[in-house]
Amino acid sequence: MKDYESIFNNFQIEGTFLNAIPFGSGHINDTILVTIDQSEKIIKYILRKINSYVFKEPKLIVENTVSVTNHIEKKILKSNKSETLNRTLKLFKTKNDDFYFIDNEDNYWCVFNFIEDAITYDNVNTEDQAFEAAKEYGKFQKYLSDFEIVKCHTTIPDFHNLSNRLAKFYNLLKNHKYKRIESSEREIQLVEKFRHIEKEFLQLKNLNIPLRITHNDTKINNVMLDEKTKKGLCVIDLDTVMPGIILNDFGDMVRSFVSPTLEDSSDYSKVKVRLNIFEALANGYLSETNNILTKDEKENLLVGAKIIIYEQAIRFLTDYIEGDVYYKINFTNHNLVRAKNQFALLDDVELNLKIMEEILKKYAK
Repeated sequence: MKDYESIFNNFQIEGTFLNAIPFGSGHINDTILVTIDQSEKIIKYILRKINSYVFKEPKLIVENTVSVTNHIEKKILKSNKSETLNRTLKLFKTKNDDFYFIDNEDNYWCVFNFIEDAITYDNVNTEDQAFEAAKEYGKFQKYLSDFEIVKCHTTIPDFHNLSNRLAKFYNLLKNHKYKRIESSEREIQLVEKFRHIEKEFLQLKNLNIPLRITHNDTKINNVMLDEKTKKGLCVIDLDTVMPGIILNDFGDMVRSFVSPTLEDSSDYSKVKVRLNIFEALANGYLSETNNILTKDEKENLLVGAKIIIYEQAIRFLTDYIEGDVYYKINFTNHNLVRAKNQFALLDDVELNLKIMEEILKKYAK
């Protein structure tokens, strides 16, 4: 077990270290809740290790996070809502005046403020939750709509390049060392069944869909909600922030919001699109972004949903075949279950596509 106290003590934070416990349910990074006694006042912080297998240049992750949080802070101050600053993310410096600490195993660690009286959910249970979380992601986009793209690093090249994901997947199938290919035959057939989505992906380059700063992990549990009012507070987990297209963020919201079951659920009969949740999502998101999105962006939001769900199914299946090297797992077939879950969701999205398009038209003005 890591000596979190010695790691935390490298940051410019006064007080007596009390304890440190794992926090959250992320698949990639290690997140630790640290409690400190500062002059008999209990203060909490988030200590976070950046996964160097996923992020090859952790320093760039930190630089992006600092740039984005500073930009959002300026926007909040300009809007005369300075009272909300204590409910937004803030990075703390080390005693060497950096925003990250490198341990003796070359792991990069950062410290964030812990937002008090706030909660997150792993699954959307109500329309209000969908509306508030989507609205917060929309606000995040609005704040960053004038951010200079050149000042943001691409930390994972081709992260949402569907064609590349497919090429890697099919190359994987040619390598006979992977024994799990045999147990994935049905899912391999599903990859082929939905291959038409790649054509829609390739057609996007001909449309007015600008490069923006995107979050790239827009799950419900990456939005903090006020514990009492249940209103949105801020977007967290900025490790995947980088240049991208807005369809990816909207698509991942659909992917992770609309089903009544978690992506880990093996009860595939329950995986479906809750149209009321989708409508709340669309309403919340577009209430903040209508004035910044192009016509082509608005008209292709559901293309983004199909692409991201399909891509995520491929990513889970690829990781399963490779031996679970990317995502954290809790049981042997965890990634295969996740892949099956996503294919079931994609199937239901395509069945409900026309209804979902009509819902979007109500809010895309």
